[in-house]
Amino acid sequence: MSKRADIVLVGGGSGGHLTPLIPIAEELNKINPKIKIAHIGQKQDTLNEIVKSSNAIDDFHEINAGKYRRYNGESWFQKITDIKTILLNIRDFFRLILGIYQAWKLLGEIKPKIIFMKGGYVGVPVGLAAKWRKIDYITHDSDAMISLANKIISSGASLHLVAANPAVYLGYDREKTVQVGVPIRAEFKKVDDKIKNSCRNKLNLPIDSKVILVVGGGLGARNINNAFIKGAEKILESDSNIVILHISGGKLYDEVKGMYAGLGDKQLQNRIQIISFSERVYDLSAAADLIITRAGATNIAEFSVQGKACIVVPNPLLSGGHQLKNAVELEKNSAAIIINESELNSSLTDKVLDVIEDNRRIAQLETELNKLSFVDAAARVAEILYEKVQKPKAE
Repeated sequence: MSKRADIVLVGGGSGGHLTPLIPIAEELNKINPKIKIAHIGQKQDTLNEIVKSSNAIDDFHEINAGKYRRYNGESWFQKITDIKTILLNIRDFFRLILGIYQAWKLLGEIKPKIIFMKGGYVGVPVGLAAKWRKIDYITHDSDAMISLANKIISSGASLHLVAANPAVYLGYDREKTVQVGVPIRAEFKKVDDKIKNSCRNKLNLPIDSKVILVVGGGLGARNINNAFIKGAEKILESDSNIVILHISGGKLYDEVKGMYAGLGDKQLQNRIQIISFSERVYDLSAAADLIITRAGATNIAEFSVQGKACIVVPNPLLSGGHQLKNAVELEKNSAAIIINESELNSSLTDKVLDVIEDNRRIAQLETELNKLSFVDAAARVAEILYEKVQKPKAE
């Protein structure tokens, strides 16, 4: 069977680099069901299953890719004394070299007309190989900054698609930079009272309740979990209509469950739902009046389309400080309440209590965040890619 593909979608390493590929592929299939789409992911990346579950993508390939580990805020002394990280980076340099060879060989077989680089280190070997093979490719940044991977391959890209205002992407050619938003699943749409009430019925929640959704998941959310649960009793006691939905993530489920079990009043515990992991993020977020979340670009894009009031706690340690940059853009547009990690324990409970009882403030946050949304981001990207496919080769 031929491996030929018209369009190659590249992404890996995190859900934010993979989940947007599915709606893009679905939109491409709407434009032309006969178009051939392939995905290139990182070898041994379990998250590749996200795209493999999609019927809109025809073929799946994996190559080696090296990861450059760096931590935001780390001093030079910490960097040069972190022997484990140094050794892992050296090992992954050789994985990168192998990945470039594998990408070169694979692209020679696939012969795509256009490549879409969503993000992750797998984009580096593919981008370098594509540049040397003179294959057109486009980058995309979901965060309010250029990722390191895209920065490395940016000189060979014909376009840079971005989520935020192009002015914040220093280093990109402004004439080649186009704001399109973050592609998200088609199910995400503006939430009105009818949708909110319908989702509350699905979740067996009282229609007149005040619902707080805490989006944890992953070890990086442990500080949010701890700070919120610390004040949960005070929050629940403040209003008998308040209900808490807490997505803990699989690894922290038992820990979160145990912490909530420590609440003295069993009646309060009846107003708490702990969710390990859910495919029903739309229902949970649509049912909520207030969401506490990290500043991950995909989640924020989903909540902005829905028009939800959010308290955002950016993770300060992630590489490049990209969540901090996302938070700056939100705060600049008065689109969310931002709490720094260092202020979590002292501020989170009070902020939640202030907002959950203030319908005007909630409405304002919903409106301002929704103004930043791009409902048609996936369709915009698909149209740009398909236009590239349709261009005569001479161009």
